[in-house]
Amino acid sequence: MTDPADSAPADPATPATLRLRILCTTDLHAHVWPHDYQTDRPTKGRGLAALATLITAARAEAGQDRTLLVDCGDILQGTALGDWAALQSTARINTTDDPAAPGPVHPMIRAMNHLRYDAAALGNHDLNYGLDPMTAAFAGADFPVLCANLVADLGATPPEDTPIVPPWCILDRQVPDTQGCAQPLRIGLIGTAPPQSAVWDAAVLRGRVAARDAAQAVRAHLPALRAAGCDLVIALSHAGIGSARPAPMEEDTSLAVARIDGIDVVLAGHSHRRLPGPDFHGTPGVDAAAGRLAGKPAAMAGAFGSDLGVLDLALAARPGGGWRLAAADVSLRPVKDTAADPAVLDLTAPAHRATRGQMGRIVGHSRTRLHSVFALTGRAPALALLAEAQAAHARRLVTGTALDGLPLLSAAAPFKHGGPTGPDGFVDIPAGQLRHRHMVELSPFPNQLCVLAVTGADLRAWLERAASAYCTVPRGARDATLIDPAAAAYTFDEIHGLTYTLDLSRPPLHDAQTGRALTAAQPPASGALAEDGAGWTGMDGTDEPQADRSPRAGRVTALYHAGRAIADTDKFAVATNSYRASGGGGYGMIPKGTPRIHSREPLLDLLLRHVAGAGEIAADGPAPHRFAPLGATALLRTAPQVTLDDHGDPDRKLAPLGLDGDGYGVFRLFL
Repeated sequence: MTDPADSAPADPATPATLRLRILCTTDLHAHVWPHDYQTDRPTKGRGLAALATLITAARAEAGQDRTLLVDCGDILQGTALGDWAALQSTARINTTDDPAAPGPVHPMIRAMNHLRYDAAALGNHDLNYGLDPMTAAFAGADFPVLCANLVADLGATPPEDTPIVPPWCILDRQVPDTQGCAQPLRIGLIGTAPPQSAVWDAAVLRGRVAARDAAQAVRAHLPALRAAGCDLVIALSHAGIGSARPAPMEEDTSLAVARIDGIDVVLAGHSHRRLPGPDFHGTPGVDAAAGRLAGKPAAMAGAFGSDLGVLDLALAARPGGGWRLAAADVSLRPVKDTAADPAVLDLTAPAHRATRGQMGRIVGHSRTRLHSVFALTGRAPALALLAEAQAAHARRLVTGTALDGLPLLSAAAPFKHGGPTGPDGFVDIPAGQLRHRHMVELSPFPNQLCVLAVTGADLRAWLERAASAYCTVPRGARDATLIDPAAAAYTFDEIHGLTYTLDLSRPPLHDAQTGRALTAAQPPASGALAEDGAGWTGMDGTDEPQADRSPRAGRVTALYHAGRAIADTDKFAVATNSYRASGGGGYGMIPKGTPRIHSREPLLDLLLRHVAGAGEIAADGPAPHRFAPLGATALLRTAPQVTLDDHGDPDRKLAPLGLDGDGYGVFRLFL
């Protein structure tokens, strides 16, 4: 925002105003260096080191005393460097009684301290490693980390909760006005995170973290910020946009927070999207072009350090003293080909070198190419290996328990399948030596293994949620879009040990992004059918669907185990990750009270041990799912290097169509 008064002589008759520039980042996910540790290749367009160059330039434009730098959460986890730092922290914590005792500063925190961040919000992934590693990492921060709704214990009201980090903070600044005089400005910041965080990581947080609704917590704490004389209150909302009136304990609440009287600015994150920009065009309550939520200035700066949010605020004097927000310009500055800041690289170089060394360690050998480039359409050897490793450990885990003797299944999802990571974001590991970094590609999150007892009805509901990743393909359609762009790949579970058919001509039963039920066919949380028994298409003993008996029929039309059609009352054990077992990814249909057993080790460690003990990997079985014949074709985008000779599936008919404008390889799938 250009202010003529900044360059023109001051006019004593003109009321002074303040200019404040807010710089925001979000969802950095331990990306410091522009380097992909999973493929061991340099990358462009991401990382805090490159963002640092943009931050320095943006500060110079506005002036240090007119600039605020904040982050909206998910700082510590997301790359092998974050995992390496957590491992060092855990080793130190195991030798001391005080996780907050001084120790080596986390490389992300070291870089953020260097850049002089003013505050940050707690993100759900900052808790992935447990409360003690999080506390140890943030103990090294020169800035406050905030969260008002994730707490140690719930009190009678939010202000009476026992915090794990401060709910809010106040920054007192002296800011030059347009007359050149320094003016006191009091800025309040309050942080929130998805309340589901306490559930998603229950395996390491159970009994230590409780949650409140984010908007409720903001409303309760806001009077204290205003009573303290804050001129400006900024919400650091680690949440997606959501709806104006969300249900209690909703995951995405940034729009709801913006509607609270007394909140001036909302900085959002979590969903890895961009505001301003086309991602939210047409969303009620959002001005996607101007960067507004409920009419208030707002930004969401992508993920992995892809963008710097820049908000230029004009504040006018209040008649009784103090300042109020009068105008704002909001923009994003993409990193793209920005050169990394050498100082940030130097500060974090030891951690970078140690991480690369760990990732390069040879852990096994594979006779087959391990890839997920066709994970949503056919066989994916990478997922077959993950499912195999989960099942192998689950058999040992359930021995002697109530789950012993149940048919054992294994659910796996492609954590890398394009999306925000672009056409390079696919698992594609050539046959030969397997390194530690390859296993991180298959299991990139610090989840634990969990084995659940489920019914046949639960399995059907589980698979219906997974099938919402597909667009509806009418019979006879030509080159329909196959994958819903709102669907995150990690929400597509395939369950090994089953065989099932998906009819994509039927509409999905769940929203592709959130997993919310779209029709009355959504079964109760217990997994039982409705009393009238309706809702699912019956089977006639063949592997093709019968004619629909209900307009609410789902996409799963044939569901078999060991050659036998599965009844709703059949019982199984399913090996999955702790995030999915807690309902993460929109899987609220998984019964919360079902018997379950958790491993104590991270799933990655189990995978590494399985590969090391296998001698040689040969994971190349068929996909558990197939598609009902529709006489149609659909288009699939995948990695640019994919060929049918190297990656093809003999059970699917595919035809290559070349590259699209975004660099993806495009294939025609015959349904």
